[in-house]
Amino acid sequence: MKLSAKGLPGLAVLTALTMPATAFAHPHVFAEARLEVETTSNGRISELRHVWRFDEVFSSSVMLDFDRNGDFVLDNAELASISEVVTDSLSDFDYYTSLTIDGANGSISLPDPIRVSFQDGQLLMFFAVLPKEPLPLDGTIAVGVFDPTMYAALEFMTDDDMVVTGASADRCTSRVVRPDPDEVIAQNQGSLTEAFFGDPTGNDLSKLFATRLELDCK
Repeated sequence: MKLSAKGLPGLAVLTALTMPATAFAHPHVFAEARLEVETTSNGRISELRHVWRFDEVFSSSVMLDFDRNGDFVLDNAELASISEVVTDSLSDFDYYTSLTIDGANGSISLPDPIRVSFQDGQLLMFFAVLPKEPLPLDGTIAVGVFDPTMYAALEFMTDDDMVVTGASADRCTSRVVRPDPDEVIAQNQGSLTEAFFGDPTGNDLSKLFATRLELDCK
């Protein structure tokens, strides 16, 4: 994430998610994730739905930063402040979502702010991104989820956490791909090194590491 220039007091914890990849060699924030690729009856993808549940250490730090009245409860106004920050910040990183159609990059948009809640001591985020152009279920479609700064790890605990839903869910075959980081680095050493040191937050190579859901609609 990249901290919004507007700024709000007490954002030290969320600011950490904005730091460039050169600062960290491994993740420091962890979240259990779920992805639903929603389809329509006319054979298109309508939404990419995300749910992220963050680890208790990070969640507690967010509570301390945003609980302005000190009652250890995040009220609606405090949750709205978190929503504003993460919605603005994640836009610079396509909401940690990569979309490819037959190997070509697809574009997405966020129609509504990211919703946040605090349940059982953990911070949750809910949101859906939409393809900017109509996206028929045709060819090979891949949706990956990954933080390009490598500070946050979004973990899909089982393959059932990445699913195709909706009226045309059975039109394509699907599989979850979990790349081995060491293999990715070994196979792409030259291009990764050049891109990383040139602009660690602005390159398009993070999708190589992303756990992704691939749809084969041929």
